[in-house]
This record gives sequence, C-alpha cells and structure tokens, in this order.
Amino acid sequence: MRDIGYVPNHIARSLAQGKTDTIGVLYPFDPDYRAGESYIDFVSLLVLALSKRGKHAAFYPNHDPNTAASETKRIVDSGQVDGVILFEVEMLDERVSVLKERDIPFVLLGRCANNDGLAYVDADVESMLCEAVQHMAEMGYKRVAHLGRRSSAAIDLRIYHSLVQECLRAGMEVDQSLFIWSTGKTSEQEMAINHLLANYKHYDLVFISDGLQRFRFVQMARARGIDIPGDVGVIGYMGGSLDELSQPSITAFDVQPQVLVETAVDMLLDICEGGGQGEQVLVPGMLVKRESTRVRDY
Repeated sequence: MRDIGYVPNHIARSLAQGKTDTIGVLYPFDPDYRAGESYIDFVSLLVLALSKRGKHAAFYPNHDPNTAASETKRIVDSGQVDGVILFEVEMLDERVSVLKERDIPFVLLGRCANNDGLAYVDADVESMLCEAVQHMAEMGYKRVAHLGRRSSAAIDLRIYHSLVQECLRAGMEVDQSLFIWSTGKTSEQEMAINHLLANYKHYDLVFISDGLQRFRFVQMARARGIDIPGDVGVIGYMGGSLDELSQPSITAFDVQPQVLVETAVDMLLDICEGGGQGEQVLVPGMLVKRESTRVRDY
C-alpha cells in the first residue's frame, strides 16, 4: 500500500458503510455581521471536538432566511451528513420541522419556543440575567439601558425578556426608549450607540449583548468625555478578549463555549450511534467582573 501510494477513498467507504462520518453545521450567515470573535471560537471548538472523535464538519451557511427550510431539505436529502448541529436557533424555526420530518439525528445549539421532544444544548440565559441584575443591584445601579442584537435568533429575545423581567423584579427603572436594537451594519450600530450616549444621564448602566458593540460603546463614550464606570456602567453577554483589552475592561459573562460545543457534539454522536434521543441541557455562565462596573457613588 505504501509502495503504490494507496489512499483510502472516503466516498467509497462511506457508501459501503452507509455513513459519511460527517456532521453538518447549519447556520444563518448575515453579511452585515462580521465574523466576530465568539463565532470564530465556536467554529474552532466545533471542528476540534469533531476531529477528536474521528468526524468531519461540513458548514452550510444560509444567506436568505426565506430559503433556510429548502436548503435544509437539500442538504439532508443529499445524504452528505450523518447528523446536524443547528446554530442560531429561532423561536419558530422551520429548519427544525424539516429535520424532524426527515428523521435525521440533530441537536440544537439553542432553544425554540416549543422544545418538546427536541435535543438541545443552550446557555442558561435566564440564570445569567438573574445573576447580572443581582450584581447591578449590589453595585447600586437603579436605571438600566439595553443595546441588543437585532436578529431572528431566540437567544436575543431571551436576553431582552429576561433582562426586563429581572430588572422590574429588582425594582429598577426600565425606560423602553433606552432599550434599543441594532443589526451588524456599522451605520446602524453608530446610530444606536450615539442615541444611548446622547441620553446617558437617563440611565446608570447599559447591558450590551454583542462584544464588538460593547467595545465600541466604551471607546465612543471615552471620546465624548463620558466616564466608564463613573457616569455609566457597562455589562455584557458572551465575553471575550475585546472585553479584556478594552480600557476600562468590561464586565461580561463567560458562557463556556467549549462546554456548550463538546456537550452538543457528544450528544449528537450518541444519537447517531443509537444511544438515545438526546437530552435538554442548560450550561451555566460565569460572570467575570471587571472595571466597567463598580459600586455607585450617588
């Protein structure tokens, strides 16, 4: 075999065994959002986790929400993958319906509105927002603003609703005019941040979901002479190196992406091998407290 330069034919072997050893990764691709640090982390961790288990990852980005269901059908019906991991899960996700109809093993990285019979691994957003608001209260924050990511993903709606609910429960002031959203377009992000900065005296802390938007908020605030955290505290979801590098550094949640990814991969491969129907797992986050939040001095 060495002398004649033999290389195993993966396609032929897959046909003979009735499996591809390939896991499909389905995710929406929005050209307005740059491939941020958190996305790259998830992709790298996913490729590594599958490789360690002798599997391959095939990525299927979808640019058009209107074709997500038909694209999912095409991918599954082509027989290119043994199972599917679904990213950026929506509350009412047509891709989930397709995967259920096709009876192919799949695991969600996220949750739908109705998760009956579905296998998923997701960050425990509700518990994280409860911890975030407890931290705010301990620091003496009373008026909260919010800059969220405008998308169809369920995670963004969960962050918003949990933040509002926990703030009201803690007796904090919630002004809906200061709870705003932005897509990944640079112009829209700047408009949203400028709106918050123009009204910074009407709140004392802002929760910003996206890491790049957090970083830009802090830098734009400093350029205007707004003190972080003296005038406004900043806290966020899915922390990364930008939060560490920012001056001041930013308080944010470590959502444990490695745990999320490896749990999802193990669960899916177990289903593929006939080991069950999967589970529903919520992974806790860890609040990393940095310089952007401190005890308020009223």
